[in-house]
Amino acid sequence: MNWFDKLLDWFSGFTDQWEKHAVKFTLYTTIAILAGGLFELVPPFFLTKTAEPIQNVKPYNALELAGRDVYQKEGCNNCHTQMIRPFKWEVDRFDPGHSYGKDGYSKAGEYVYDHPFLWGSKRTGPDLAHESQIQPSAEWHKTHLINPRDTAKGSIMPAYPWLFEESSIIDASKIADHMRGLRKVGVPYTEEDIASANTLLAGKTAGDALIAYLLKLGRDTAELSKSLQ
Repeated sequence: MNWFDKLLDWFSGFTDQWEKHAVKFTLYTTIAILAGGLFELVPPFFLTKTAEPIQNVKPYNALELAGRDVYQKEGCNNCHTQMIRPFKWEVDRFDPGHSYGKDGYSKAGEYVYDHPFLWGSKRTGPDLAHESQIQPSAEWHKTHLINPRDTAKGSIMPAYPWLFEESSIIDASKIADHMRGLRKVGVPYTEEDIASANTLLAGKTAGDALIAYLLKLGRDTAELSKSLQ
């Protein structure tokens, strides 16, 4: 009998003992999973103490926040990521104009006001973290959302024409409440910011808000980088 067979026999004997004590095994396994889950889930709640906002990064205004809600509601984050990884080929792809200097990858300080994070992991469509610099035209985005095939031949992205219909006018009171909720978890909204919701959202559709959100992505850090150049 070789060493592997001996090891296998020993392991089989070990597992046989546990199988004879099914209740204990289930209890210990549950404790191990709960302990591991706590170590995985609790630390992120304290990341605000270590991740400082990058200078010039501002919270979403009422219109941009409304657009972020639409973005999540329509499941855009299922096909688009929002994080440029620290690889040269990735930075070159999503920062072709070098708008973010030599370090054009995503940084924690860019996301401190995001609740929840929308980093994602699946790129059926392109990453949108730098969308304000890659496609800064609001008209282009409107055309793309109404019918993606008009701007990207062969695109499999669904069309969202109803986002621009009158029935999709944004309810400013809901966004104001959302801002108050975010303020409780650390987003520095002032009463003036919240009061501006009525003005910024007057007559705006979900599509208008979504475009405002897309044009916010990466804008603050790009402006900071350009001011330092």
